[in-house]
Amino acid sequence: MEVLDKVAAVVRKTFRIPAGTPIDAQTTSADVEGWDSLSHAVLIMNVEEAFGVDLPLDRVYALNTIGDFVKLLRETGAAEETAL
Repeated sequence: MEVLDKVAAVVRKTFRIPAGTPIDAQTTSADVEGWDSLSHAVLIMNVEEAFGVDLPLDRVYALNTIGDFVKLLRETGAAEETAL
């Protein structure tokens, strides 16, 4: 599964978004109903669980797009393990 697809699946599950609803690298919190600062923390925890990684706290609250999540996961090395 592609990293973007896996992150999108976590976003859909976290915010109860119907399957098939487009979520891409440019998707932001403004595009997702209910995505506020509290739910951002829940999303971070869900992404960390899905990828089996602890993301750096100093960076997670600066993530603005789904693409930013993907980039950070690749930088931490978590994305390579998902490709297997």
